[in-house]
Amino acid sequence: MKKILLILVAGLILISIFAFYYNNNPKIIISFLLKKGGFKQGDLIYRVNLFGIIPVANAVFKAERIEEYNSQKVYHLSATAQSLKIFSKFFSGYAALDSYIDIQTHNPILFKEKTIITDKKAVNKEVLYDHKNGVMNISGVKRQIFPDTQDPLSSMFNIRYMNFDNKKDLEMNINTNQKNYVLKGTAEHKDISVNKKIYKTVFLRADIRRKDKNPYHQSKITMVLLKEEENIPILIKVFASGFLINAKLIDINDRNY
Repeated sequence: MKKILLILVAGLILISIFAFYYNNNPKIIISFLLKKGGFKQGDLIYRVNLFGIIPVANAVFKAERIEEYNSQKVYHLSATAQSLKIFSKFFSGYAALDSYIDIQTHNPILFKEKTIITDKKAVNKEVLYDHKNGVMNISGVKRQIFPDTQDPLSSMFNIRYMNFDNKKDLEMNINTNQKNYVLKGTAEHKDISVNKKIYKTVFLRADIRRKDKNPYHQSKITMVLLKEEENIPILIKVFASGFLINAKLIDINDRNY
């Protein structure tokens, strides 16, 4: 009985090691995407893995669309995340994010968030940004913000279109709630060879922490960006509250761009 238990434990360990390696290796991710049709503009589809091993959700970052908001043209960014159906008997979660950003400054004007979780009340949040006066409005409450404050989607958008050739350090102000956060990171260039072709990537490693330096509100994020016409995030890893979550790009939905 002990031998069987040891074999099972050893097998689980080996499977976990393989899954972690498979889900966190940029070369494997690039190779997989090439088989799916290569790299193009479109909606980015991710598989979200708990601890970098256990698949728990799918997430979609839709390509930006030009729309009109308050009589001005803006970029509309949107993303959704849905827990996998395999967990539906025990847990179901859904989140939808929308951001409307200024075409010239790439700063957010309006951020919306909707979250639905099993046995919990749905959460709907809207944040209005007034960058000229350095304030944001959430549920009728005004908060001071720093210059060029971003939301999660607009920060991702700016990173995707950032030129890292002449830029090593990155710093962004972020706020969608009450407290101001700062994202600080460094970029490292790496060449990855797949099928005898070199793909240029940027490894972006950053910390996200509160401006007031509260030690209990911080997280670490690592992004692997593939340098094509834009920086395509092929792997995103977030470590927060003792948990590691990664999101690897598994497909790009070409919408005839």
